[in-house]
Amino acid sequence: MATIAYEGPDGTAEETVDAGNITDSGKVQGLRIQLEDGYVHLPYTRVYWIRMSEDEGKADYSSA
Repeated sequence: MATIAYEGPDGTAEETVDAGNITDSGKVQGLRIQLEDGYVHLPYTRVYWIRMSEDEGKADYSSA
Protein backbone atom coordinates (compact mmCIF):
# COMPACT_ATOMS: atom_id res chain seq x y z
CA MET A 1 0.00 0.00 0.00
CA ALA A 2 1.07 3.58 -0.60
CA THR A 3 -0.08 6.78 1.07
CA ILE A 4 0.00 10.01 -0.96
CA ALA A 5 -0.28 13.47 0.61
CA TYR A 6 -1.13 16.30 -1.77
CA GLU A 7 -2.62 19.77 -2.04
CA GLY A 8 -6.31 19.43 -2.89
CA PRO A 9 -9.00 22.05 -3.47
CA ASP A 10 -9.91 22.04 0.23
CA GLY A 11 -6.35 21.94 1.60
CA THR A 12 -4.08 19.00 2.30
CA ALA A 13 -5.58 15.64 1.28
CA GLU A 14 -4.35 12.09 1.76
CA GLU A 15 -5.17 8.86 -0.11
CA THR A 16 -4.08 5.29 0.62
CA VAL A 17 -4.06 3.00 -2.42
CA ASP A 18 -2.27 -0.07 -3.72
CA ALA A 19 1.18 1.04 -4.92
CA GLY A 20 0.41 -0.43 -8.35
CA ASN A 21 -2.39 2.13 -8.77
CA ILE A 22 0.10 5.00 -9.08
CA THR A 23 1.42 5.80 -12.57
CA ASP A 24 2.69 8.78 -14.54
CA SER A 25 -0.19 10.88 -15.81
CA GLY A 26 -0.55 11.65 -19.48
CA LYS A 27 -2.93 14.55 -18.75
CA VAL A 28 -0.61 16.50 -16.44
CA GLN A 29 3.08 16.35 -15.69
CA GLY A 30 2.42 14.41 -12.55
CA LEU A 31 0.74 11.32 -11.17
CA ARG A 32 -2.39 9.35 -12.01
CA ILE A 33 -3.87 7.60 -8.99
CA GLN A 34 -6.59 5.01 -9.47
CA LEU A 35 -9.18 5.17 -6.69
CA GLU A 36 -12.18 2.89 -6.12
CA ASP A 37 -14.50 5.42 -7.79
CA GLY A 38 -12.27 6.92 -10.48
CA TYR A 39 -8.90 8.61 -10.96
CA VAL A 40 -7.06 11.60 -9.52
CA HIS A 41 -4.53 13.42 -11.72
CA LEU A 42 -2.00 15.38 -9.65
CA PRO A 43 0.70 17.72 -10.97
CA TYR A 44 4.08 16.93 -9.38
CA THR A 45 4.06 20.40 -7.80
CA ARG A 46 0.96 19.49 -5.70
CA VAL A 47 2.38 16.21 -4.33
CA TYR A 48 3.86 16.56 -0.83
CA TRP A 49 5.02 12.97 -0.35
CA ILE A 50 4.37 9.32 -1.19
CA ARG A 51 5.09 6.67 1.44
CA MET A 52 5.41 3.00 0.57
CA SER A 53 7.58 0.04 1.46
CA GLU A 54 11.02 -0.26 -0.13
CA ASP A 55 9.92 -3.25 -2.22
CA GLU A 56 6.84 -1.42 -3.53
CA GLY A 57 8.92 1.61 -4.47
CA LYS A 58 11.36 -0.30 -6.65
CA ALA A 59 11.10 0.14 -10.42
CA ASP A 60 12.44 -2.26 -13.04
CA TYR A 61 14.39 -0.31 -15.64
CA SER A 62 15.84 -3.37 -17.41
CA SER A 63 15.09 -3.78 -21.08
CA ALA A 64 12.92 -6.79 -21.75
